[in-house]
Amino acid sequence: MPTVNGKRFLTSQLTEIRKRTQNGERVAVSFDVDNTLVDTRGRALAIGKAFDAANGTSYFKGKSAKQMGNDAKETAALVRMKPEHAKKFSATWFRMFFKGENYQHDLKIRQTIDLAKKAAAAGADVYFVTARTQSEEPFTIAQLEAFGLDTDDHFVVSKPRMKDKTPEYKATELTKLAEQYDYVGWFVTESRADIAGVQKLDAPVKSVLLETKFSGDRAVDADTPIWKLDVK
Repeated sequence: MPTVNGKRFLTSQLTEIRKRTQNGERVAVSFDVDNTLVDTRGRALAIGKAFDAANGTSYFKGKSAKQMGNDAKETAALVRMKPEHAKKFSATWFRMFFKGENYQHDLKIRQTIDLAKKAAAAGADVYFVTARTQSEEPFTIAQLEAFGLDTDDHFVVSKPRMKDKTPEYKATELTKLAEQYDYVGWFVTESRADIAGVQKLDAPVKSVLLETKFSGDRAVDADTPIWKLDVK
C-alpha cells in the first residue's frame, strides 16, 4: 500500500474544515506539543548546562541545541558522557524535562505552528493534547501564546499525572473531542508510539504522523498519513 502523503492530506482537510464551518458545523483539530509544535532540544541543552554547573563537568560547553538528542540516553551518548555521569544525568533529565520553567528553552517548529494557525483561521478550534502534566499547564499556555497560538484554557489538554499512560490518555481525550464536535480534522504528532496506541484503542480521530528524527520506530496503520519533516 503506498504511503499516504500527510502534507497533502492536511491541505485537503483545511478545505474540508472551511466548508464545514461555513455550513455552521463545530470543527476541531488537535496537536501534540513536544517535538510536534516545539523542538525540545533547546530544553535538553538547558538541562545539560545545568548538569555541568552542578557537577563541575563540561560536556555541554560550546554545544548547540541542534547537537542534542531526543532523550537522556541519546544526549549522553552524543556528548560522550562517561558512564559514571550518564546515570546521574538521566536522573537529572527525568526531574527537569517536564518542569514548566524549562519549556521556555524550546525552539518552535514553524511548519506545524503555521498549520495550527491556518486551522484556526479556517474556523476550527485548535486543541493541544500533551503528555505534559496539568500542574505545569500555565507554562504550556504561556509558551504556546508566545508562539502566537490561541490557547483558551480548555484548548490545552494535559495529563492528570505523569504516571498515567500517554497513549491511553490521548485516546480518551481524542474520543471526547469526537463526541463534542461535529467533525475533528486530525491529530498530529511526531510519536509513532502514541499513534500506534491511539489506533489500537480505536480513537475516532485521524492521526497524522509528523515523521522526524524524533518519531521512533513503532509500526502504525498503513493508511496513516505521513508528513515527512526534516527538523535539522
